[in-house]
Amino acid sequence: MLGSGGARGLAHIGVLKAIEEYNIPIDMIIGTSVGALIGGIYASGMDVASMEKIVRKVDKMMVAKILMPKLFSGGFIDNRKVMDFIVKLVGDVKIEDMKMQFTTVATDFITGEEVIINSGLLAEAILASIAIPTIFQPVFQHNHYLIDGGLSNPLPVSVAKKMGAQKIIAVNVSPNPKRITKKHKKVKSEEISLLIKKLPALFTNLFNESKQRLPFSDADNKMEECEIVRLYSPSIFNIFFQSISISTNNLMMQHLRHAKPDILISPNIGDYDLLEFYKGTEIIKRGYDATLKSLKEIQLDR
Repeated sequence: MLGSGGARGLAHIGVLKAIEEYNIPIDMIIGTSVGALIGGIYASGMDVASMEKIVRKVDKMMVAKILMPKLFSGGFIDNRKVMDFIVKLVGDVKIEDMKMQFTTVATDFITGEEVIINSGLLAEAILASIAIPTIFQPVFQHNHYLIDGGLSNPLPVSVAKKMGAQKIIAVNVSPNPKRITKKHKKVKSEEISLLIKKLPALFTNLFNESKQRLPFSDADNKMEECEIVRLYSPSIFNIFFQSISISTNNLMMQHLRHAKPDILISPNIGDYDLLEFYKGTEIIKRGYDATLKSLKEIQLDR
């Protein structure tokens, strides 16, 4: 069970690596958003070593190019670029033809309901599950306009139970938002800085933090005695992604109250941003280490 979480989802590769090394059998993979991407690539037949090799090639410029805006199209990122990238990884395989059972979750753009996808082209199913609204265009599939599965079921334990899974290992890569923002960054992330150089001035305010003069006082002082201080206001992009993190985390906690996995692995990846794909090697190690700590529990549960 591989959950949503942007670049933090690269920790899923570390989890799969540890599971492989200890010969723990996997009968099915169910993924949401980045969990659908990693899980789908793995279920299509690519081994962990090959996945790690690809991740090591991802650099800041590659992330910036993917973020290059496509204006007036219903999404910030060109879906065709992403689709081409996914097809290069998984080919034109259909889900029902794969050796490993695979299911992904997307969200119906009109109703907000979860949509379970376990047939059709794997690449299209993955694209639908990762389609963060306004960042990607909605994906039309199975008579629905589909967007990111994390908006309806960020950690789809309930889906695994519906499908009859007996032992469920779930990987949570959507940490508590408080852990994400405990250290405020005044400097823009490097991939955003690269992108700004390529954007017209009109769009740079989407990414830049701005200084604001705000009154500040402690609880014992009166407002007329307030000191005027200069604080950093988050950029539109930062506000958007933090809002996604908050809603996803809250929704996941609600789901877990009603559908609990047998094992829950939560790698320590709260200090990584949603777009820091170029830090994949570090993030993978966090997933691997977290799984090693859970291995005794996993093996006892077999």
